[in-house]
Amino acid sequence: MAPHRLGPARIGIGLIQGVLLYLLYTALQDKLWPATAPLLFAPLVLLGVLLPVILISALGHVTRRTLAGWVSAAAIAIVLLAIHDVWRRLGGVDALRPTPSDALSACLAAGCFIAHALVLAGARDRRRIAAYATYFDVAWTLGLQLVFSALFVGATWLVLQMGASLFDLIRLDFLSQAMEKAWFSIPVTAFAFASAMHLTDVKPAIVRGIRNLVHVLLSWTLPVLTLLVGGFLASLPFTGLAPLWATRSAAGMLLSAAACFVVLINAAWQDGSERPVRIIAVSARVASLLLAPLTLLAAYALALRVLDHGWSTNRVIAAACLLVAVCYASGYAAAAARRGWLPTLAGVNIAAAFTVLGVLVLLLSPLLDPGRIAVASQLARLDAGQITLRQLDVDHLWHHGERYGRDALARLQSSTTGPDAAWLRTELADLRQPAPDTGAINMVKQLHV
Repeated sequence: MAPHRLGPARIGIGLIQGVLLYLLYTALQDKLWPATAPLLFAPLVLLGVLLPVILISALGHVTRRTLAGWVSAAAIAIVLLAIHDVWRRLGGVDALRPTPSDALSACLAAGCFIAHALVLAGARDRRRIAAYATYFDVAWTLGLQLVFSALFVGATWLVLQMGASLFDLIRLDFLSQAMEKAWFSIPVTAFAFASAMHLTDVKPAIVRGIRNLVHVLLSWTLPVLTLLVGGFLASLPFTGLAPLWATRSAAGMLLSAAACFVVLINAAWQDGSERPVRIIAVSARVASLLLAPLTLLAAYALALRVLDHGWSTNRVIAAACLLVAVCYASGYAAAAARRGWLPTLAGVNIAAAFTVLGVLVLLLSPLLDPGRIAVASQLARLDAGQITLRQLDVDHLWHHGERYGRDALARLQSSTTGPDAAWLRTELADLRQPAPDTGAINMVKQLHV
């Protein structure tokens, strides 16, 4: 597409997105079709939020054939995963909520970001697997574009609020009233976001300058985190592991520390072309080695919880995160063991990106659905006599096991006899009571806040 047409095309896509999201919001508010068909509405919401951003970002950077293929593949993946998300929630307290779950929305946003960066980098280098320098430039630039576009939207609303306040001083409240209406707020938000995406794309030098500043700031926090984590690990032989396990959230904290290490190491390493000052280079090498013990401790903590209590949805997700952490830890340790400026880090990061995409798809599909695995684990513990029926976490199976958990509880109810049957009927009767609907429209409603 010609450069002079990019602006109108991107802004036009933003306006169309705003109108479509407004129509979806209105259908949800008034309980009209397609909001009355959850299996259709949830995919439409996600398509309306994610696909226009992909189109706006890709215009001018990929060929029409590549764009059509990528958008089609993304749309198919979004639709299938959204349908599964709604299907697994049908029949419970969320049966009348046609919006996609928060977990699906967050995972799809992350997955689309990673996949989009891979596609843009490949298109720039005209290769299926691009050079790492290209991946690095595209991913960080795209991330900052999204951040600054969100900030621009916030600034736009602050300016509108200021203007409305000025008009209110002379008793003209038309702007204040319009800002409270979805027909105004949703299209304006989409328009502002699309405009910001275009402005940050045509001024890449500004984004790169800010990116370099962010890298410098992040890289100088790496020595501090390395010192703190190193001190923590050095203290364990004296304190023992019991205080760590007593937190019951050790795996999550350790994996969070590992994730911070990965971000800061990459901020220091960047594309590997320039070696930073000595203290940061040494910190990056030490941090790459410390990833391994952090990951091993997280794996041990998770294994203890699973052996004691079986799998839960959170533990399945933690295990998936642990798989990604193992990829980073093993690759970064191998890079740190070699001479030079972490020479193999590029290949590790590329492989990890594809691993993350695969893990996200598996978790969001029936293959590794956390709810299905958690329900099967708890029922296996019950059948093996490790827990009694009254020790079964019925509330967890109902709310977090989704359809799998509710179906399992229905089978238990039909097969259980004696005093336990009465207890189970009471528990299920309480769970079937509808909760106050305070979050049914949160996701779409946020679009016009």
